[in-house]
Order: sequence, then structure tokens, then C-alpha cells
Amino acid sequence: MKRRHVLQTLAALPAAPLLKAQPPVVPPKPSPAAVEEIPVIESTIPDMAGTTVPSFFSQAQLTTLRRLSELIAPAISGAPGAVEARAPEFLDFLIGESPAERQELYRRGLDELNSRAGSGFHLSFAEVSEEQAAKLLAPLCAQWTAKPDQFTAFLRTAKQDILQATQNSYEWIHVMSKRIRSAGGLGMYWFPIE
Repeated sequence: MKRRHVLQTLAALPAAPLLKAQPPVVPPKPSPAAVEEIPVIESTIPDMAGTTVPSFFSQAQLTTLRRLSELIAPAISGAPGAVEARAPEFLDFLIGESPAERQELYRRGLDELNSRAGSGFHLSFAEVSEEQAAKLLAPLCAQWTAKPDQFTAFLRTAKQDILQATQNSYEWIHVMSKRIRSAGGLGMYWFPIE
């Protein structure tokens, strides 16, 4: 290995003075007329340009997800909640593009949540009161286990996803960046690159 390095160094010696003698290449400055001709393209946030059309969950599942989102991440002290941040619509897109196992977890979990509300209170989950919902969401308060049942696994996953989707939304970042100086870096995706 040392011999090769020595030979490469010797081969490069004659070229070294030539490289030092060449001036660096600097691109020319554009003329004022050319600068005026450059179009200014205004950027918009995609979610602000159009409404999201739910496409993965059924209407009953999406209604259940909206109610679950409202209970897990409500609007507090002027900060938007999950529903105001459109987290359920984002999760409809995200889960629709997720692996089949995750899609099945959500579909079964939302159907099970609706089924438990129907059998326990003769209402859909979207219609239950906060006290009734607390009973249905009791597995979230149960002691943590490494291998939870399917319903508890769904509730844990949904809670994490709802909170993350809410806190990374444009609406939440917009409000929180005005309140907390350090919160402005949380949603860098939403701010245009300068």
C-alpha cells in the first residue's frame, strides 16, 4: 500500500505547478436586465391550497377517528386540537399509504371501538359522552405490557399518531410558534425554504 501511495505522489508532482497557475473559475454576474426577467414564483402550502378528500377509511371509521382524535388531543388554551389541525384527514392519507398490517390494525381497531360503544351504550362511538368514552378508552390507562391485546395496541398506536399529526400540523405550529420561541423549529416542513 505504501509503494502505491509513493508512486501516485510522484505522478502528481509535475501537474501541481500547473494547477496553482490557473485562476479560479468564477461565474459571471447576471446583468440587471436578466435579473428583472427572472420570474418570482410564490409558494403555497399544499394543505392550504385544497381540501383533503378522505379515501381510505369508511365514513363510519372516519367519524370514529375524528371523535377519538377530539378526545385524545382536544383544543386547549387557544392551541388547536387534533380536529382543528385536521389530524384525522392526515391519518386517513398516512394509513392509506402504510403497510397492510398497519392498515388492518386501524380498520379493526376503529370497528372494535364502534362495536364496543354500540354494545355498551347503544350508541356509535361518535355519539358517546366523555364519561362513556373514558370507559371505552380504559386500556390506555392500564398498566403497560410488552404484548398488549389487539385493541390496546390499536389505541396506543392511534394515540401516538394523533398527537404527532396534531403537533406537526401547520395550524398547531402556527399558533405555538407565536407563543413559544423554540416551537418554531418543530414544524420546519411547513415553512418555505428561503
